[in-house]
Amino acid sequence: MGRERKKRWLYVLLVMLPCVIGSVWILLWQDEQQQQQLLEETKLFANIHKNDLDRFLTETTVRLETLAFVVSKHIATLKKEEINDILQQMQKQDVRFQRISFVSESTNATMRLAKLTKQTMIDSNRIPTIITPIINEQTNETVGFFVAELRTEYMKHRIKIVYPNTSFRLYDEHGTVLLATNKLQASQQTVSVHLNQAPWTIEANVPHVNMKQKIQASLPYILSLIVIIHIIWLFIQYSLLKRQTIVERMETEAQKLELIGTLAASTAHEIRNPLAGIKGFIQLLSEKHKDNESQLYFSVIQNEITRINDIVNEFLILGKPTAQKLEMCDLNHIVQSIHPMIESQAHFHNVIYSFQRADVPLPIRCSKDHLKQVVLNLAKNAIEAMPHGGELTISLEKQGNFGILHVKDTGSGIPKHVSDKLFQPFVTSKQTGTGLGLVVCKRIIDMHEGTIDIHSIEKKGTTITVRFPLGG
Repeated sequence: MGRERKKRWLYVLLVMLPCVIGSVWILLWQDEQQQQQLLEETKLFANIHKNDLDRFLTETTVRLETLAFVVSKHIATLKKEEINDILQQMQKQDVRFQRISFVSESTNATMRLAKLTKQTMIDSNRIPTIITPIINEQTNETVGFFVAELRTEYMKHRIKIVYPNTSFRLYDEHGTVLLATNKLQASQQTVSVHLNQAPWTIEANVPHVNMKQKIQASLPYILSLIVIIHIIWLFIQYSLLKRQTIVERMETEAQKLELIGTLAASTAHEIRNPLAGIKGFIQLLSEKHKDNESQLYFSVIQNEITRINDIVNEFLILGKPTAQKLEMCDLNHIVQSIHPMIESQAHFHNVIYSFQRADVPLPIRCSKDHLKQVVLNLAKNAIEAMPHGGELTISLEKQGNFGILHVKDTGSGIPKHVSDKLFQPFVTSKQTGTGLGLVVCKRIIDMHEGTIDIHSIEKKGTTITVRFPLGG
């Protein structure tokens, strides 16, 4: 139950929490992105409306100025009623004008300014109005004005056609609202642009992004985030499970070795005592029966007794690897001392053997007999891997604070299905092997705080590298 609870807490911390935090961040990020996009769109449409209103005012002003120019040509012959009839006709034909009238005298400041400058002026008092002076060409005096009130509903309609969902307001130079579309919320972000043809300002609000839009835009990113986090979680689970499997396998191997050691400790001596008696009686019988057939049988029995004794010795090392006293020895001398034994075995199996000492001393704290057994076991395995002859090379060198032993052969190599289980008890590729040789070697090497690495290629050979820490 505790393990499951821990797993749930890990899931919450490593999956749920990052998913929630990431989803919130994505929503905020999308809100910012969409709000920025809406801001740019609002600026774009505000400028479109600004250009449209400038064009609207330009066209309207040009039409009034054209009419004023024509009327000024005939001002002496035209009566006021005739001018008003022309204006009425024009008002009916052009939807931009709410009312057009002819005024002979200036009645406000805008008219007086238009009279003074002799230019068309725009008055935004309550209703947008264009005032165009009529100039007598002969006297160059202002003889009247065309006063055209613009239709604000028409202007509003033009704005709504282009961008119906955004709220716009048109202000004059005094801040008075001339027209407005939709309702402008005071809390909303706004964009302002100024007209060129009149001292007016267009203000547009930037729409808010609603939650549905945020979720729709963020959903692909959120789903991708959830998938990625769960893939990472599964990878973590796989790594933890793999690590747990390795630990359990190591524990199983340790228990197996411990079981072998316990078995060796309780039975090895019991086996060796009767074995010594059997060996003695066989020796006596061999001295009594000198015929060739009996000697052949005694020789076979002696060899088998020796083989049993070697197996018992391996069990004793597995059971009591620290039995012997450690002392400072030169690895060069240890390997050199068993050089003749390896050389004779190699010569017997038609193997070319070479030994290369290190250029410097390799002092290590060790059990001399145990290290001899390691080198002999590795050399024996290499020779047995070359039944039809080959080359065996044993070399020593110093690398940093380590003494390195290399055992290289050109034999048949180690099969792939065995290479992953080399250091497991009773695993061997030889028909007559016990599967304890490399296990014993590794146990001795571990006892000396060393490492062993085996690199093998089938039908090409094997290289074994053993590293021992050098002593002071």
